[in-house]
Amino acid sequence: MGTVLPSVPGLDINGLIYRYRTVKNTEDAMKVHVSNLKAQGGGYIFRETDDWSGVPGNRITKSFALGNISGANWGNGSISVEGTGSVEDAVVVYSYRVDACYDPQLNPDCVGYIKPSPPIAEVYDLMEDELALSVLDSDTNFKYDQDGNRIVDDEEEEQETRLEMGLTASANALTMLRVEGQSAIIDAINLNTSLATYYNSSINGGTYADGYALADATLPDSARGLRNNLAQQLLHEEMVQMQYGE
Repeated sequence: MGTVLPSVPGLDINGLIYRYRTVKNTEDAMKVHVSNLKAQGGGYIFRETDDWSGVPGNRITKSFALGNISGANWGNGSISVEGTGSVEDAVVVYSYRVDACYDPQLNPDCVGYIKPSPPIAEVYDLMEDELALSVLDSDTNFKYDQDGNRIVDDEEEEQETRLEMGLTASANALTMLRVEGQSAIIDAINLNTSLATYYNSSINGGTYADGYALADATLPDSARGLRNNLAQQLLHEEMVQMQYGE
């Protein structure tokens, strides 16, 4: 069945349909066997027999629902004739599905799934590392006293002292250079902002006399203005009288 069914893990056969046509004489005895062998061991995993004895040739179609039989259990299939007659236009169709839980570990929702345990990390043992032990046994190791303080020999102490003095001298030189640079910058700013040039400056000026004078010292009242004022006064008095009902 490897050439008929897909080669997929977890494949189950859940149905089978076959169809064929018989060619025979009515009086002849004839049986047709549709079967599949078991993949392992003897016997059949499926077998159906149609008895055509005493009946004329005809077409037949049958379907079967199967209980999800694993595809790995299905062997070769065949249609055989017992008696007199023949079979033509034979077709066998297998209905299948893929069981997602054929291996429960593939899906946490499957029955029988076991949550895998996390891998155990390997513990590194320094005392079993030959390279590390060789370094620990070398002459370049530091020595420590009973309090855990490192013991420094005279030569190493002298080197550290010279290094500290060199670093101190470099720091002092950088500090002096930095101060001198700041002073020069301040002096340059003071030169650019000197106000001495503005003290001796003068602005041209003088006395500007009036160039206009009135020919007449008094201005006559405007007759038009008087008429407007009078009209407004009369209107005001009229409104007041209306208010008091006079």
